[in-house]
Parts: sequence; structure tokens; C-alpha cells
Amino acid sequence: MTTESAIQIDSDGGVTVVTFGPELKHLDDHAVMEHQAQLLATADDATPPWVLLDLSNVSLFGSTFIETIFRVWHRLNARPDSRFALCGLSDYCFEVLQITHLDGLWSICPTRDEAIQKLIDG
Repeated sequence: MTTESAIQIDSDGGVTVVTFGPELKHLDDHAVMEHQAQLLATADDATPPWVLLDLSNVSLFGSTFIETIFRVWHRLNARPDSRFALCGLSDYCFEVLQITHLDGLWSICPTRDEAIQKLIDG
């Protein structure tokens, strides 16, 4: 079972960074549902509305997590000047986003630093 500390939320240069801990290496449906409300609240509360999901510790995820990412992104888009990115994707996770053509919808960067800079620069 995961805990709230499995997801760390902090701010870096005005960007709200959501980091998934090593205990969420395999982001199964149960873990996603356990943290979904926290992720959606983060999208609502981020000021400015710039959010980065750091998936460096995640090896795989499925459709439930993709739906949650989409919901986070959609909530952010309802706010002016919103920005959203993902970073640290494993090869498998990146391939899933490519197959679903979501890699063209969201900014995806290899590292946290690159993603933060991209979000700050707009």
C-alpha cells in the first residue's frame, strides 16, 4: 500500500512539481485511484498554474493513469496562462504516450531541469 508521501509536491521557480516516489514504480490502477484526488487538487491549487509531473521513478503505467494525466491537464487548461509538462519518462511510458498520440499534446522533457525551464519560458 502506498502513502501520501509516495507523491511529493514542491515548487521550483514558480512551477509546481509533482514527484512520484520509488514506491510508485509500477503505477497500477489502485495507486492511481489512491492519489487521483491529490493530483487533481494540485491542478486546481497551483499558483501560477504551471505543473510538472516528474515520472523519473515510474517504470510503467496504464490507461487509468493516462486518464488522470488528461484530467489534470484539462483542469489546468481551464485557467489562464496554464502550462503543463512531463519529465523523466521511462522508455516504456514514453512509448505508451507515443502510441496514444499524447506525446504531441503535452510537453515532454528528459529531465526535471529542462522541463522547469521550458515551463518558465512559456
